[in-house]
Amino acid sequence: MKSALIIIDKAPYGYEDAFSGFYVAIACLNRDLDVDVVLISDGVYAAMEEQDSEESIKFPNVGELCYLIFPEGSLFVHEKSMQERGIDEEELVEAAEIINDQELYEIIRSKTVETAIIKI
Repeated sequence: MKSALIIIDKAPYGYEDAFSGFYVAIACLNRDLDVDVVLISDGVYAAMEEQDSEESIKFPNVGELCYLIFPEGSLFVHEKSMQERGIDEEELVEAAEIINDQELYEIIRSKTVETAIIKI
């Protein structure tokens, strides 16, 4: 395996999925793998700037994990999912790259048999 594509579609709080997905990405980067993280559906909330989870719900800030994979890894946020949830580009962490449906398709299609595709 030379690369990993991690797809996160769950909200960052209330589930361990987003938190775990970012740590899988970080572990892959530590093994010198190419890593892309794609946030779709409720997963897009993980890329929001200025999350207040540590004080309000006593949970580590998932938004800060976005910066731990950047610039070695890529963080893609699905545009349509953002729009459906009323999220504007200005509300996202700087590391986020917004992608449309076609770009999402191309990212997934471009992965080879040497890529682990992990949906979390």
